[in-house]
Amino acid sequence: MFKRIGIVVNQKRKDIFYHLNSLVKWLQEKRIEVLLPLSIGKEGSYRELIVDEKRMNKADLIIALGGDGTFLRAARNFSPYNIPLLGINLGGLGFLTEISISNFKSELEKIIEGKYKIRERLMLETSILREGKKIKSFLSLNDVVISKKALSRIINLKTSVSGEFVTTYAADGLIISTPTGSTAYSLSAGGPVVYPDLEVIILSPICAHTLAVRPLIIAQNDEIEVVLESSLEDVMITIDGQIGFTLKEKDKIKVSKAPYKAILVKREKKLFFKVLRNKLGWSGVTYKTS
Repeated sequence: MFKRIGIVVNQKRKDIFYHLNSLVKWLQEKRIEVLLPLSIGKEGSYRELIVDEKRMNKADLIIALGGDGTFLRAARNFSPYNIPLLGINLGGLGFLTEISISNFKSELEKIIEGKYKIRERLMLETSILREGKKIKSFLSLNDVVISKKALSRIINLKTSVSGEFVTTYAADGLIISTPTGSTAYSLSAGGPVVYPDLEVIILSPICAHTLAVRPLIIAQNDEIEVVLESSLEDVMITIDGQIGFTLKEKDKIKVSKAPYKAILVKREKKLFFKVLRNKLGWSGVTYKTS
């Protein structure tokens, strides 16, 4: 039973507080304590629900109210505390969000009654070293992308896996993805769809200069090291498509399995391949051959 539920939201949506009000009211009717982060502001009648980071980290469940972007942010913020995550989708593609706002009451009722399953997802930890010193570190659920900011020459990325040189990618960039993120940017760059429960890491070059370069799947315990060997001033690293940081020549990027996982609350009957068919428009029709 979830007795204390924290809610994070996509505040950029104009209708967010309408949906938040419905969700908060319904949870309070169930006598569930609701926690809202300081970032939500002093909107309406929510002042008494706004708590600091320490109290948010004591929640039994975090609900991400928005889309996949809201869920990714929640995963980075709360996975280190082993708090289960549930996404309520307000529209859009929604690979990570589990239930729709249109039927949240019936679906959330089942989850509160214990009719759910837990799935643990691999996360990545990324460190940036400049002149031998760590200057930044990040956590991600979907992917780490090294790419050009704008149209320019290709960049060279010297890449090794667990100390063994792989190749120097001459490309527009490189995507390092988890299985969860395999249906995101990696997929559009020609990467494989990977079953999300698998514990592997995917390397997908972006518009590689040679056709011989293909996506690569490696073990979860491998450490990836990428050295930027281009002097361009418009190369950056992007975390989950949300956090950006400008790189310099000879910067070293190290990516490995994070020390903790994202804990996802999933409906009992939701199936991965059904989601793929619905989200990617795969046909379930059988065609007859003559």
